[in-house]
Amino acid sequence: MTESPVPRTGSGVFLAVDLTTEVADELLEHKDVNTAIIYHPVIFSAIRSVTLAQPLQRSILRLIAAGVNIYCPHTCLDAIDGGINDWIAAGLQHDWEHESLSDDQLYKLVRQGVDAKPIEPVSSPRTPKEGVGRTFSLASEVRLSVLVERAKAHFGVDHVQFALGHGKSHDTQLKTVAVCAGSGGSVLCKAPEVDVWVTGELSHHEILATIARGTSVIVANHTNTERRFFRSLFAPLLQEQLPGITVYVSDKDRDPLQFA
Repeated sequence: MTESPVPRTGSGVFLAVDLTTEVADELLEHKDVNTAIIYHPVIFSAIRSVTLAQPLQRSILRLIAAGVNIYCPHTCLDAIDGGINDWIAAGLQHDWEHESLSDDQLYKLVRQGVDAKPIEPVSSPRTPKEGVGRTFSLASEVRLSVLVERAKAHFGVDHVQFALGHGKSHDTQLKTVAVCAGSGGSVLCKAPEVDVWVTGELSHHEILATIARGTSVIVANHTNTERRFFRSLFAPLLQEQLPGITVYVSDKDRDPLQFA
Protein backbone atom coordinates (compact mmCIF):
# COMPACT_ATOMS: atom_id res chain seq x y z
CA MET A 1 0.00 0.00 0.00
CA THR A 2 1.39 3.38 -1.06
CA GLU A 3 1.80 5.88 1.74
CA SER A 4 0.10 9.25 1.45
CA PRO A 5 2.37 12.28 0.98
CA VAL A 6 3.31 13.97 4.23
CA PRO A 7 2.30 17.66 4.25
CA ARG A 8 5.23 20.02 4.69
CA THR A 9 5.67 21.54 8.12
CA GLY A 10 6.50 25.01 6.76
CA SER A 11 3.87 27.68 6.30
CA GLY A 12 5.14 29.40 3.15
CA VAL A 13 2.81 30.27 0.28
CA PHE A 14 3.91 30.40 -3.35
CA LEU A 15 2.02 32.40 -6.02
CA ALA A 16 2.05 31.89 -9.79
CA VAL A 17 -0.29 32.24 -12.74
CA ASP A 18 0.59 28.88 -14.35
CA LEU A 19 2.18 25.68 -13.04
CA THR A 20 4.78 25.16 -15.75
CA THR A 21 7.72 22.80 -15.34
CA GLU A 22 10.00 25.77 -14.58
CA VAL A 23 7.58 27.14 -11.98
CA ALA A 24 7.34 23.71 -10.30
CA ASP A 25 11.16 23.51 -10.13
CA GLU A 26 11.32 26.99 -8.59
CA LEU A 27 8.57 26.25 -6.08
CA LEU A 28 10.17 23.01 -4.85
CA GLU A 29 13.40 24.88 -4.10
CA HIS A 30 11.51 26.72 -1.34
CA LYS A 31 11.47 24.02 1.33
CA ASP A 32 9.18 26.03 3.63
CA VAL A 33 6.33 26.23 1.09
CA ASN A 34 3.38 23.99 1.87
CA THR A 35 0.74 25.75 -0.25
CA ALA A 36 0.86 26.78 -3.91
CA ILE A 37 -1.76 29.23 -5.12
CA ILE A 38 -1.77 28.73 -8.88
CA TYR A 39 -4.21 31.09 -10.56
CA HIS A 40 -5.12 28.99 -13.61
CA PRO A 41 -6.59 25.54 -12.90
CA VAL A 42 -3.84 22.95 -13.09
CA ILE A 43 -6.46 20.53 -14.45
CA PHE A 44 -8.44 22.53 -17.00
CA SER A 45 -10.29 19.93 -19.10
CA ALA A 46 -11.89 16.70 -17.93
CA ILE A 47 -9.38 13.85 -17.58
CA ARG A 48 -9.58 10.26 -16.37
CA SER A 49 -6.14 10.07 -14.78
CA VAL A 50 -3.10 12.13 -13.85
CA THR A 51 0.08 10.65 -15.27
CA LEU A 52 3.82 11.28 -15.24
CA ALA A 53 3.80 10.87 -19.02
CA GLN A 54 2.25 14.34 -19.46
CA PRO A 55 4.70 17.15 -18.54
CA LEU A 56 2.13 19.52 -17.00
CA GLN A 57 0.49 16.69 -15.06
CA ARG A 58 3.92 15.58 -13.90
CA SER A 59 4.31 18.96 -12.17
CA ILE A 60 1.08 18.34 -10.26
CA LEU A 61 2.28 14.94 -9.10
CA ARG A 62 5.68 16.31 -8.09
CA LEU A 63 4.02 18.88 -5.82
CA ILE A 64 1.66 16.29 -4.34
CA ALA A 65 4.58 13.91 -3.69
CA ALA A 66 6.42 16.74 -1.93
CA GLY A 67 3.42 17.40 0.32
CA VAL A 68 2.51 20.75 -1.27
CA ASN A 69 -1.17 21.72 -1.34
CA ILE A 70 -2.43 23.30 -4.58
CA TYR A 71 -5.27 25.85 -4.73
CA CYS A 72 -6.49 27.41 -7.99
CA PRO A 73 -8.74 30.46 -7.37
CA HIS A 74 -9.09 31.62 -11.01
CA THR A 75 -12.55 33.16 -11.63
CA CYS A 76 -13.18 34.10 -7.99
CA LEU A 77 -10.07 36.31 -8.09
CA ASP A 78 -11.45 37.96 -11.24
CA ALA A 79 -14.92 38.52 -9.81
CA ILE A 80 -14.22 39.47 -6.19
CA ASP A 81 -14.42 43.10 -5.09
CA GLY A 82 -10.81 44.26 -5.11
CA GLY A 83 -9.65 41.44 -7.40
CA ILE A 84 -7.86 41.36 -10.73
CA ASN A 85 -10.44 43.32 -12.73
CA ASP A 86 -10.53 46.12 -10.15
CA TRP A 87 -6.72 46.12 -10.24
CA ILE A 88 -6.84 46.58 -14.04
CA ALA A 89 -9.36 49.40 -13.69
CA ALA A 90 -7.23 51.13 -11.04
CA GLY A 91 -4.18 51.08 -13.28
CA LEU A 92 -5.98 52.44 -16.36
CA GLN A 93 -8.33 54.99 -14.84
CA HIS A 94 -5.89 57.82 -14.14
CA ASP A 95 -2.91 59.51 -15.79
CA TRP A 96 -0.09 57.20 -14.69
CA GLU A 97 1.57 56.68 -18.06
CA HIS A 98 4.28 59.30 -17.47
CA GLU A 99 5.25 57.94 -14.04
CA SER A 100 4.38 54.28 -13.76
CA LEU A 101 2.08 53.51 -10.85
CA SER A 102 4.07 51.75 -8.13
CA ASP A 103 2.95 48.49 -6.55
CA ASP A 104 2.39 50.27 -3.23
CA GLN A 105 0.21 52.92 -4.89
CA LEU A 106 -1.81 50.25 -6.71
CA TYR A 107 -2.31 48.32 -3.49
CA LYS A 108 -3.65 51.38 -1.69
CA LEU A 109 -5.92 52.38 -4.59
CA VAL A 110 -7.56 48.98 -4.91
CA ARG A 111 -7.93 48.55 -1.15
CA GLN A 112 -9.65 51.95 -0.94
CA GLY A 113 -12.13 50.90 -3.62
CA VAL A 114 -12.20 51.41 -7.39
CA ASP A 115 -15.00 53.29 -9.14
CA ALA A 116 -16.07 50.52 -11.53
CA LYS A 117 -19.11 48.32 -12.15
CA PRO A 118 -19.24 44.57 -12.86
CA ILE A 119 -20.26 43.51 -16.37
CA GLU A 120 -21.85 40.27 -15.18
CA PRO A 121 -22.74 40.28 -11.45
CA VAL A 122 -22.45 37.03 -9.52
CA SER A 123 -25.64 35.35 -8.31
CA SER A 124 -25.21 36.21 -4.62
CA PRO A 125 -22.79 39.15 -4.42
CA ARG A 126 -21.36 40.14 -1.05
CA THR A 127 -20.85 43.66 -2.40
CA PRO A 128 -22.45 45.45 -5.40
CA LYS A 129 -19.16 45.22 -7.26
CA GLU A 130 -18.71 41.45 -7.25
CA GLY A 131 -18.95 40.03 -10.74
CA VAL A 132 -16.98 39.25 -13.87
CA GLY A 133 -15.39 42.10 -15.84
CA ARG A 134 -15.61 45.81 -15.11
CA THR A 135 -16.80 48.98 -16.85
CA PHE A 136 -15.68 52.45 -15.80
CA SER A 137 -15.01 55.98 -16.98
CA LEU A 138 -11.53 57.42 -17.31
CA ALA A 139 -10.66 60.36 -15.08
CA SER A 140 -10.22 62.42 -18.25
CA GLU A 141 -10.63 61.73 -21.96
CA VAL A 142 -7.54 60.41 -23.74
CA ARG A 143 -6.54 59.30 -27.21
CA LEU A 144 -6.14 55.56 -27.88
CA SER A 145 -2.37 55.94 -28.19
CA VAL A 146 -2.26 57.35 -24.65
CA LEU A 147 -4.35 54.50 -23.25
CA VAL A 148 -2.10 52.03 -25.06
CA GLU A 149 0.95 53.48 -23.30
CA ARG A 150 -0.91 53.39 -19.99
CA ALA A 151 -1.83 49.73 -20.48
CA LYS A 152 1.78 48.80 -21.34
CA ALA A 153 3.06 50.55 -18.21
CA HIS A 154 0.40 48.96 -16.00
CA PHE A 155 0.83 45.41 -17.28
CA GLY A 156 4.61 45.76 -17.37
CA VAL A 157 4.99 44.83 -21.04
CA ASP A 158 6.79 46.37 -24.00
CA HIS A 159 4.07 45.60 -26.55
CA VAL A 160 0.29 45.31 -26.82
CA GLN A 161 -1.93 44.96 -29.88
CA PHE A 162 -4.80 47.29 -30.68
CA ALA A 163 -7.50 47.78 -33.31
CA LEU A 164 -9.43 50.97 -34.07
CA GLY A 165 -13.20 50.90 -33.95
CA HIS A 166 -15.02 51.67 -37.22
CA GLY A 167 -15.02 55.42 -37.85
CA LYS A 168 -12.45 56.02 -35.12
CA SER A 169 -8.90 57.34 -35.47
CA HIS A 170 -5.80 57.58 -33.29
CA ASP A 171 -6.98 61.05 -32.28
CA THR A 172 -10.50 59.99 -31.22
CA GLN A 173 -11.02 60.79 -27.55
CA LEU A 174 -11.88 57.83 -25.29
CA LYS A 175 -13.82 58.07 -22.05
CA THR A 176 -15.51 54.73 -21.25
CA VAL A 177 -13.71 51.39 -20.85
CA ALA A 178 -14.65 47.74 -20.36
CA VAL A 179 -12.01 45.34 -19.05
CA CYS A 180 -11.75 41.62 -18.46
CA ALA A 181 -8.64 39.74 -17.38
CA GLY A 182 -7.46 36.84 -19.54
CA SER A 183 -9.64 35.79 -22.45
CA GLY A 184 -12.40 38.38 -22.25
CA GLY A 185 -14.57 37.98 -25.34
CA SER A 186 -17.44 36.04 -23.77
CA VAL A 187 -17.68 38.58 -20.93
CA LEU A 188 -17.05 41.82 -22.80
CA CYS A 189 -19.73 41.07 -25.40
CA LYS A 190 -22.26 41.52 -22.53
CA ALA A 191 -20.91 44.94 -21.56
CA PRO A 192 -22.80 48.16 -22.31
CA GLU A 193 -21.48 50.22 -25.23
CA VAL A 194 -18.08 51.71 -24.38
CA ASP A 195 -15.28 53.39 -26.30
CA VAL A 196 -12.68 50.66 -25.82
CA TRP A 197 -12.21 47.10 -24.57
CA VAL A 198 -9.03 46.09 -22.72
CA THR A 199 -8.33 42.38 -22.27
CA GLY A 200 -5.69 39.71 -22.66
CA GLU A 201 -7.08 37.70 -25.54
CA LEU A 202 -9.77 37.94 -28.24
CA SER A 203 -10.43 35.72 -31.23
CA HIS A 204 -10.12 37.16 -34.73
CA HIS A 205 -13.88 37.17 -35.21
CA GLU A 206 -14.53 38.76 -31.81
CA ILE A 207 -12.20 41.59 -32.79
CA LEU A 208 -13.92 42.06 -36.16
CA ALA A 209 -17.37 42.17 -34.54
CA THR A 210 -16.23 44.62 -31.88
CA ILE A 211 -14.52 47.15 -34.11
CA ALA A 212 -17.45 46.96 -36.57
CA ARG A 213 -19.61 48.42 -33.78
CA GLY A 214 -17.18 51.31 -33.38
CA THR A 215 -15.48 50.00 -30.23
CA SER A 216 -11.68 49.93 -30.24
CA VAL A 217 -9.77 47.10 -28.54
CA ILE A 218 -6.45 46.73 -26.72
CA VAL A 219 -5.12 43.17 -26.34
CA ALA A 220 -2.10 42.46 -24.12
CA ASN A 221 -1.80 38.61 -24.32
CA HIS A 222 -3.71 36.42 -21.91
CA THR A 223 -1.58 36.24 -18.77
CA ASN A 224 -0.08 39.72 -19.09
CA THR A 225 -3.38 41.11 -17.81
CA GLU A 226 -3.11 38.94 -14.69
CA ARG A 227 0.51 38.46 -13.66
CA ARG A 228 1.49 41.77 -12.05
CA PHE A 229 -1.62 41.58 -9.83
CA PHE A 230 -0.01 38.80 -7.81
CA ARG A 231 3.08 40.82 -6.96
CA SER A 232 1.49 44.25 -6.54
CA LEU A 233 -1.72 43.33 -4.72
CA PHE A 234 -2.29 39.69 -3.84
CA ALA A 235 1.07 38.97 -2.19
CA PRO A 236 0.99 42.03 0.10
CA LEU A 237 -2.66 41.34 0.92
CA LEU A 238 -1.85 37.78 2.02
CA GLN A 239 1.11 39.06 4.01
CA GLU A 240 -1.14 41.60 5.73
CA GLN A 241 -3.88 39.08 6.49
CA LEU A 242 -1.49 36.30 7.54
CA PRO A 243 1.52 38.03 9.12
CA GLY A 244 3.16 34.79 10.25
CA ILE A 245 3.69 33.35 6.77
CA THR A 246 6.22 33.95 4.03
CA VAL A 247 4.75 34.73 0.60
CA TYR A 248 6.79 34.00 -2.52
CA VAL A 249 5.87 35.22 -6.01
CA SER A 250 7.27 33.19 -8.90
CA ASP A 251 10.11 34.70 -10.92
CA LYS A 252 9.87 31.94 -13.55
CA ASP A 253 6.20 32.47 -14.37
CA ARG A 254 5.94 34.38 -17.65
CA ASP A 255 3.90 34.74 -20.81
CA PRO A 256 4.83 31.83 -23.14
CA LEU A 257 4.62 34.00 -26.30
CA GLN A 258 7.57 36.11 -27.40
CA PHE A 259 8.09 38.69 -30.13
CA ALA A 260 10.44 37.74 -32.98
